[in-house]
Amino acid sequence: NMQEGEAMLTELKSKLPKAGGNSGDNEIPSFKPNEQKSKTFMQRLEYGGNYQFGKSSSLLPATIDIGVNVGYKLNNKSIIGIGLVYKMGFGSIDRISISHQGIGFRSYIDWKLKKQFYISGGYEMNHQAGFRNISQLRNFNEWQQSGLIGISKKIALNTKLIKGTKLQVLFDMLYHQHNPVSQPFIFRIGYSIK
Repeated sequence: NMQEGEAMLTELKSKLPKAGGNSGDNEIPSFKPNEQKSKTFMQRLEYGGNYQFGKSSSLLPATIDIGVNVGYKLNNKSIIGIGLVYKMGFGSIDRISISHQGIGFRSYIDWKLKKQFYISGGYEMNHQAGFRNISQLRNFNEWQQSGLIGISKKIALNTKLIKGTKLQVLFDMLYHQHNPVSQPFIFRIGYSIK
């Protein structure tokens, strides 16, 4: 009886992989472990900054948005984060004058598509009016919302301070609600800091 039982067990083991089961010796081909789980919270943080230029109009001077952000790597393919942006005005070519043109808060998510390309999305609140002191930022009507979706490309760099560059083309789904109406497409250049 013992020999018959062993023969049946061997036969069942040979049929198990064919039926979709898996023995302990075989690897799961599509499984990739989350390498971020072995890192500490601080090791999963990614610091960066970005900038974008805004052209002047009859209502607004030429501006540059300077942003800083911190992201948290959920896994090897996705990062969520928050950021802060300062909008500095330059005036026009005829009359250069530096001014405080706004401040903003950002949230974002990047999800890896393939190799260096990511789908990027985010929500932003921007104060688009010039201000002289912090109390002027309390008026909620002067804050403008942006819902962004687009594509990013990350390029690795090997310098002492910067570990990568991020080029983004984003579409603002709420651009038509802005006063004055803003550009629907945004181009940003960002940097990841070591």
